[in-house]
Amino acid sequence: MKQSVLTVALVLASAAAQAGSPEQELADGKRIAASLSQEGRDLCVFDNGAPSDMPHQKLQQLKVAKGTYGGVKELLPSLVQQALANKADALVDYNSSQRFGFWPWRVVRPVVTATAIRWNEAPRKSCEAMGGVRMEAILTTNKSPEALAQGGAPQAPAPVATDPAASAPQ
Repeated sequence: MKQSVLTVALVLASAAAQAGSPEQELADGKRIAASLSQEGRDLCVFDNGAPSDMPHQKLQQLKVAKGTYGGVKELLPSLVQQALANKADALVDYNSSQRFGFWPWRVVRPVVTATAIRWNEAPRKSCEAMGGVRMEAILTTNKSPEALAQGGAPQAPAPVATDPAASAPQ
C-alpha cells in the first residue's frame, strides 16, 4: 500500500514538473511549428470528415502515440511526417486525447489519430474557408481544431430585448 501511494506521488510530481506555464506552452508550439516544412505547417486539418463538396480519396489511417506521459503537440511533427509521406493534402477525423496504457492506474499517454486524404482536384477555397484549420494554427495556439474552428473569433453577445413592456416592473 505504501509503495502504491509513493508511486502515485512520484508520478504526480513528475507530471507537475513537466507542465509549463501557458507562455512556455505557446513558445514550445511556435518552436515545433517552425521546425516543420512549409507544406507541413500548411497541412489542413478537419476535426470531422472532409467537406462534402470536395471530392477526395482516403489514403491511410494514421496513429501516433507516446509510451509515457506527455503532451499531444509533441506528437504532431510525427503525424505530419506520416501524412506527407503518404502525399496527403489534408487530415480528416482528427482526434487527440490522453489514453490509459496497459496498466491504467500507472500511465496516461497522448495519442493522435487522423485519416490522410488527397483532394481529387485542387481546392478553390482556403483551408479555413472549407472549415479546416492549418497545422501551424494548432501548434501555435495550443488548441484543438474543433476549438479553433468554433471559437476563432469571440462570439457577439445576444441582442437585448428593447420592448419597454417586457422590462417594466409589474
